[in-house]
Parts: sequence; structure tokens; C-alpha cells
Amino acid sequence: MSDIAVTSTGQHGVIVIGGGHNGLVATAYLAKAGLRPLLIEARPVLGGPCGTFEFMPGYRCAFTNSPGSFEPRFIAELELEKHGLRFVRTDPTVVHPFPRGAFIGWRDRDRVSTQLNAYAPGEAERYFALLSDLEELGRYLGASMFRPSPDMAEAARNVPAHLAGLFDRVMCGSLRQLLDERLKAEEPKALLGMLALNATLTPPSAPGSAVGLMMRPISLASYAALDDDDPRRAALRGSTGLPVGGMGAIIDAIEACCLAHGATIIKGEPIARVLHASGRATGVVTANGNEYRAPAVLSAMNPRTLFEKLLDDEAVGADIRREISAVPMRGSAFKLVLALEGIPTYADLPNDVMPEQAAQVQFRIAPSLDYIERSIADGLAGRLSARPIIWGLMLSATSPHLAPAGKHLLSVNAWHAPYNLADGTWPEAGQRFADNCIDELSHYMPNIRQRLVGVSYLNPVQIESELGLVQSNITHGDMLPNALFGARPHRKAHDYRTPLAGLYLSGGGTWPGGYVTGIPGFNAATTIINDIKSKQ
Repeated sequence: MSDIAVTSTGQHGVIVIGGGHNGLVATAYLAKAGLRPLLIEARPVLGGPCGTFEFMPGYRCAFTNSPGSFEPRFIAELELEKHGLRFVRTDPTVVHPFPRGAFIGWRDRDRVSTQLNAYAPGEAERYFALLSDLEELGRYLGASMFRPSPDMAEAARNVPAHLAGLFDRVMCGSLRQLLDERLKAEEPKALLGMLALNATLTPPSAPGSAVGLMMRPISLASYAALDDDDPRRAALRGSTGLPVGGMGAIIDAIEACCLAHGATIIKGEPIARVLHASGRATGVVTANGNEYRAPAVLSAMNPRTLFEKLLDDEAVGADIRREISAVPMRGSAFKLVLALEGIPTYADLPNDVMPEQAAQVQFRIAPSLDYIERSIADGLAGRLSARPIIWGLMLSATSPHLAPAGKHLLSVNAWHAPYNLADGTWPEAGQRFADNCIDELSHYMPNIRQRLVGVSYLNPVQIESELGLVQSNITHGDMLPNALFGARPHRKAHDYRTPLAGLYLSGGGTWPGGYVTGIPGFNAATTIINDIKSKQ
């Protein structure tokens, strides 16, 4: 890096490294505060996994589906609807196929209860009692989505005696044991299993695997509901709605907000290193030699990449560099996009659900905890699962312009595809895994192969190369108790600040972790704004 010819480009208020959704959210709030931020993105487009990508000619979508996990308060505070963002609020919001018929995620709790009780008498009461208990635990932890988290030992001290057993089960026990204790039917266990683990390469039998169920309770404890229809109220949907234009529409709206408030955005310019002098960050140098100066630098990159490649021991210390650089990634994302000629048929839908309704909403394929366990075990062993875990969404059903006229686009996120294969390499394994996914989809959509007119996919190695997601890990590290709360990404960098004064952290590698919420970006921007105000 020392041989880069450096060209100075002047002074800025704050430099933001990385134009994913968290970097953009941070930039928007910094711009609104009048801090003249400069956002620098390595790729020629913004958004990272949330940005629009053309997988086949005329077929465009983001890598992530995440229909509605984006924090609703940011939509209001950044006035994103004024910048073109619109949502479709579908009902139902999710379909989860099971051998005994598909579960339908209605917005009406009574309709959900009827389905749960059909699986086992009294199951709805048990199911909602578990969620209520988790919400109560969330209120006692002392953790908020919107401020640095206490460490787990401090959180444990806040828990009253009657919840101590639940705390131990969630943080130290397994998801399987928790669900087996509290529920009887396999279907609701699978519903919650998909939420708790998502992309985490951890089986439901592993210690700490239930902690994913605490994200919603902590969110509810962080601030009062916006209104009676606050999407955080429903455990299974957690959805603001489907953005018209896909997740990329959220990115476009935030970019427009940033520019409207005076931010500067540079695309296609990777950062080579963070500059520092006298124990303080002073700016950055890009790979092509441009030098940008600012009294504060905010990184929305994976902290591992930042500490390993963009910082030196003098900046932050050798120990923290070594420890964050060794944080395990264990990613497992595989992206599959199918071009379809017409909407496929759907198997085992209830009589009150039309195929057009099912086509509009997210579906999740994993019919049991055993299924989830086997799929993750395959990933951990470096094998291609014959029956992968799938989250899918037919984006063209609510955003027709994302596919050519008369065609449909099915966006599939498949888990848990091993980054490191035990046998063979991804270039030759990619089509086999794509075929496994399509075979599994055909149980839910029996005529999908007859409708198929095009296939595109990116394997974990390709996703890492395209998006900079280390080992295809979408959350910048495990979402497990030992890597959350006050330990994320490190005890000396858990409050969005680092040992290098003026260098701040954001992104999925910081609290409250990954997924498409935008909260880490907001928290980091708020920290910078407060630090600046405290010095005035």
C-alpha cells in the first residue's frame, strides 16, 4: 500500500466507508445534522446485498429479499416516501409449506391461532405464551437496539428469578430443547426455527441457538410501538411491507435523501487504508491514490476486513487487530434467481388462499427442526445439502417492472451452502446445488420446471467476490450469544467507537448485528453527532 501515489482532495466533515444500507443510513443522518459527510463505496453501485443487481437481461433484484425488516422509524424520520419509496402491505405476509398443508401468515392473530390449534390442541396458547415470556425477558435485559448493549453478564444480573431459567435456556441451551419444552407440534417449531437461525451456520441442537428469538423482544423493549399496526408486533412477519421495486428501492430512496441534505457520494473507489496521526483518524486513501481528509471516519465494512486490511498496529493496537481479524465468519449464502413464464401452481394451499396471493409473499421451506438440523449439518461438513433451507419471494408479483413483460422473477436465498467444500470446487458444484434448490421448490410449486425459462445463481465464493461479504457471511459474523451484546465485534469496540480516536464502526458486525434493519448505521451516526456536540 505504501507505493500508492497520493492525491489530496480536500477536507470533509465525516467520511463514511461503505455504501451498503447501514452506510447509507448513517450518511443520511449525518447529512441531516449538517456534518457534510462523504460516502465512499468500492462498487460502482450502492446498497451492497440490498442494491439492485441484474442477474439476467431484464431480470433485476437485490441479493437479499428481507421484505420489511428495515426499521420503520427511519422511513418516517428520513421521509423516504418523499424520495419515492412505496410499500405494498400484503395479507397474508408469509407462506410456509408443511406436509399437512401450508401455514399461512395472516395479519389476523385469530386466523393464525386456528392453524396452530389444528396442529395440536392448545398449541396457539402455548405458542403465544412462549412469545410473551420472551418479550418479558427482553424487557429485563437492559439491552436496546438503539444504544450500545451491556455485556451478557450484566444482562444476566438484570433478570429476575422467575425468568432465570428462560435466560439460561436462550443464552446457553439449545433452540431445540426450548421449543420441545414449550411446544408440541412440529410445524410451529419449524416456524420459529427459521426465524431464530436464518443464515446462522448453527444447528438448532447447538448451545446458544435460541438467541435469534430475542431480536424481536429486544426491539419491542427498545421503544414503544409506533401504532397498533406496528409490524414488530407480529413474530412471524416483522414486516413493514414489500417495497415496490424490491430492496433496491429502499437504497435508491436513502441515496436521494443523502444527496438532498448535502452529502457527497463517490462510487467505484475501494479504500486502501485509514489514515491516522497522533492517535487519531484523519482520513482515508483509496486504491487509486485519492486522499480524503476528515476529523471523523465511520466504517460500515465488516470489522474483520477493516482491522485486518485497512488498519495497522499503530492505529489500534496489535492485540485488538489480531482478535478482530480472527473473528470467524462461517458464511453460507447461495443466491438463485429463476426466470419464469407465468405464475407456477402451488401445492396444498388452503381454499381461502388464491395462487395470486401466495405469489405475492415470502415463502420459507424447512418443514421440521430435523430438516433444519440436517441441512445445517451438511453445510458444516462441507457438503451440498440435497434438501436445502430456502427463503423465496416472487418479486415481480408486486413489482412487475423487475422482469420483462409477461415474465416473472423468483428470488431465492438458499442456506446453508458451505463456503469451503469438502469435495470439489464451487464452479462445478454451483449448478448441482441450484438443481437441488429447484427440486425442493418443486414440492411447493409442482410445475416450476415447466415454467422455467432462465436460471442465474451466485455461489458463496462469487458472493464474497461481488459484495465483499467475507466467506459469504451476510451478518458479518455469527449471531450467537458470545458474539452479540457487549462482545460485538469486540469488548474494546462495542460502542461504535474504536481505540483510534475519530474512527467509528457500523454495519452488521456491530450491535445489534446483521439483517436489513439499518439500526447499526443510525446508532453509529448518533454516536458521532453526540461526540461532536459534547466538544462544542
